[in-house]
Amino acid sequence: MSSTGGKKHHAFQNFLIWPAVALGGAAGALLRFSWVTLFPYTNSDFPWAIFSENILGAFLLGWFLAIFTGKTGNQRYIRAFFGTGLIGSFTTFSGITIDLAAFVQQGILLMPVVYITLSVLAGLLAAFAGIFAGKRTKTILKVK
Repeated sequence: MSSTGGKKHHAFQNFLIWPAVALGGAAGALLRFSWVTLFPYTNSDFPWAIFSENILGAFLLGWFLAIFTGKTGNQRYIRAFFGTGLIGSFTTFSGITIDLAAFVQQGILLMPVVYITLSVLAGLLAAFAGIFAGKRTKTILKVK
């Protein structure tokens, strides 16, 4: 195959990833909306909905990417749908920053420090736990 034909094939494969990301993103956005609707909070409370969705997302992303480690073949579409699309739109950095800004505007200065520290530490622990669980799942299910 000529190099031009190979580039066209690669471009077409990349184009096919877009629908996977878009569909996963739509599903993740709906999940996020449902999550924060189920767990509403007022500005005076700790933002448990955003905190918990980000920690859950860190675990699930670690778990899923440990199982589907391949970046070629069908795994690249699965990773695009789940990792970039679904989990990417379910979790939210912007939600954290808006919560932090609201606390500071209200003169609540300790809560942002606690919130960001807990978010990072719990997120790291969740990601490592997800990776560990994903590797175990991959071994049990014999995923290649």
